[in-house]
Amino acid sequence: MTEIAQFFETALRQNRANLLRRAAINTVAKMPADTTLRELLESEAGATIRALTLKELGEALAEVDPGTIPEFARRRRKRPRIVAVSSARSDSDDAESREARIYREIMEAVRDEPMTIGQLAKKIQVDTIELRGYLAWMKKMGKIASSGRARATRYQIPPH
Repeated sequence: MTEIAQFFETALRQNRANLLRRAAINTVAKMPADTTLRELLESEAGATIRALTLKELGEALAEVDPGTIPEFARRRRKRPRIVAVSSARSDSDDAESREARIYREIMEAVRDEPMTIGQLAKKIQVDTIELRGYLAWMKKMGKIASSGRARATRYQIPPH
């Protein structure tokens, strides 16, 4: 008889835990989108929400009504993002060919007229920080010359 009572108690505990878990998931799914995690954990459902797994919390957040998401969170950025792309291969040929391509493009760009680093970056589509490294090396090797100061610095092919 005691075994049956223990089975019932275990089943009731599991049922209660499942009901509480489901209630916590529903609470998260129905919460306003601007609710902070701190507010959620300080609510009456906080203890049960803490017991949720990350998978369950993710599922609950996926059920959040998109209509409740504030406008600022839905807006997309107007400016394009700069994303660094890394190659899966690490052949030295790829790195050398990229460096050679950038070197050639810099030389072609400054052949006709002197250009600032910003103009060069736009023309050959390379980040200015990376381009600054190439230009410093090329200047050190005597491949290009510069004139002017600060933002007015212009790079050109040196006179022979």
